[in-house]
Amino acid sequence: MKISRKSGMALVLVITILSMVLLLTACLPMTTTGTEGTATEGEEVQEPEGFAGIFAKYGTWIWLAILVVAFYFLLIRPQRMRSKKAQELMSSLQRGDEVVTIGGFHGRIKDIREDSMIITIASGVDVRVSKSAVSKKAGQQGQQ
Repeated sequence: MKISRKSGMALVLVITILSMVLLLTACLPMTTTGTEGTATEGEEVQEPEGFAGIFAKYGTWIWLAILVVAFYFLLIRPQRMRSKKAQELMSSLQRGDEVVTIGGFHGRIKDIREDSMIITIASGVDVRVSKSAVSKKAGQQGQQ
């Protein structure tokens, strides 16, 4: 059974939200049934109602959850996408492809080894570079 990319991301998001809700409920203060409050007999303690009441009780946890979600979408997810794209580029390299290295060398792949490759940058000039030093294929200049 193959899951599409959007379905997988939605599933990960739902699992993350559910786990955060479970974590937050585990961190809630326990209520007591005793009468050890600070109010005297004639007074009643008025707690805010509605959204203000929820925010008064759990405001710190709400902000923490917002920060976690923001970090995920602004830092973690884009980095994973970049590394996945780089891995796809490394696995798609073949002999004869024209590539550009991070140092700016333009050349054609002559030989590919386990973690390095030999690139011909001019006739009779071969350079051995690491696979991770390839920034893009020469035909992909407009895509990045």
